[in-house]
Amino acid sequence: MVFEITRAAHYKGQKSPDLRKKIIMVLDTETADLTGSVYDIGYTLAHKDGKILLSRNWLVEEIFTDAKKMMGAFYAEKLFSHYAPMLQSGEIQLTPWSTIIETMRADIFDYGVDIIAAYNLPFDNRAMRNTHASLGYTDKILPYALDQLCIWQFVCETKLNTRLYKDLAKEKGWVSEAGNIRTGAEYAYRFCAGDWGFIEDHTALSDAIIETEILARCFATGAKIPYNKKSAMPWRIVNA
Repeated sequence: MVFEITRAAHYKGQKSPDLRKKIIMVLDTETADLTGSVYDIGYTLAHKDGKILLSRNWLVEEIFTDAKKMMGAFYAEKLFSHYAPMLQSGEIQLTPWSTIIETMRADIFDYGVDIIAAYNLPFDNRAMRNTHASLGYTDKILPYALDQLCIWQFVCETKLNTRLYKDLAKEKGWVSEAGNIRTGAEYAYRFCAGDWGFIEDHTALSDAIIETEILARCFATGAKIPYNKKSAMPWRIVNA
């Protein structure tokens, strides 16, 4: 009931608001290690059809300015190839974690967000919690309970678990050294968008944007939505 009131308040005075449309937060994080230390966070707020209402992106000041952590990050080379130009142009800003979380909570309230989604949602949830705790915060990140939706699970159940995708993946060499068909966001987007040469940027907002489109393609199938379904290895669905 709380989020319905706040959603109505957000739309107050706007023309013909459709308060029945679900609002989805599609979140992506880049981390300095596998346990947490989020240094880049971005998200979109969108409808099920992929229409983006709002997007945000920050570099986490406490983590990004920690040279020891950042030089060990998996995509450390992006400090110079991507983030330095983005900072210089003002496209992204160094922002304290507390400000990021306060803004996220406000956006969730103001837009009446119903669902939080990420391509590998268990990882992003864990990374966010660990970063929050490591910086000394003990409260919950989300202002109220949201339906959880792992896009990786959804796309493996719908778009990628098809003969068309499997045949295409084998033809294009989208197969791991172990012989498994690849199901990461880069490959899912290639298939959904028809862009066989697409290369994932691995920066938070750009990845959240492509994941918003992947999610819209999943919703368009009309398949049952795997809300709150936790699976560590959705790729097994496609490789069964």
